[in-house]
Amino acid sequence: MSTRPTTAEAFADAAAALVAEPDVADVLHHLVTDCAHLLDADAVAILARDAGGELSLLSATSHRVAELEMLQAQRTQGPCIDVLATSAALSLSGADHLRSRWPEVGPAIVDAGYAHVEAFPMRWRGVAVGGLNVFRQAPRSVATDPRAGQAFADVATIAVVHSVPVSVDEAAARVHAAIGARELVEQAKGVIAYTDDVDMSAAYDALIARAEASGQTLTQTARGVLQAQRRTPSPD
Repeated sequence: MSTRPTTAEAFADAAAALVAEPDVADVLHHLVTDCAHLLDADAVAILARDAGGELSLLSATSHRVAELEMLQAQRTQGPCIDVLATSAALSLSGADHLRSRWPEVGPAIVDAGYAHVEAFPMRWRGVAVGGLNVFRQAPRSVATDPRAGQAFADVATIAVVHSVPVSVDEAAARVHAAIGARELVEQAKGVIAYTDDVDMSAAYDALIARAEASGQTLTQTARGVLQAQRRTPSPD
């Protein structure tokens, strides 16, 4: 009998597969299996939209749940449809609630022996492209941390979006871009340190605080600091 992975091991394995030459089907298979173990689920499945907007099953821990997911896609209702529409996670318990929320798919979920469903959106750049669905025969005695389910959905998103291998040259170009972004941050730190008369550590804290307050990324905030500094007239 195989040992169940810890959360750290599951994500470490997924990360290692993604930085190698990923076989997306294999990565997703291991991901849904680990997700089922770690979230105490009876079944887990992943659906995603294709270029034509149709939902397709990408991976599932069992054939039975695969049938449910295909029904869900065909009927245009169910947990994955909901998270695609709202881009927010959901959790629903009880046979009556499942039947009421999804009149066509709910009874099929209940008939398959499940009484609790959770779903987490697979989001890419703010747009939901699919969903990770968790099925249980009964709710957990201890509530699931929604961040864990969302983390699995996020890793699945990365696996799908980056399933086309990136060449070594392309990887080098992206590293160069990351270094360029870091240089912007360092320059912005210097500007803040000079204008606010603080050391570089305090300047970095101030830059982070500005980014969090504005809702912008660190790079965007750094670029804004530099642009503002260029517009400021030099003292006579």
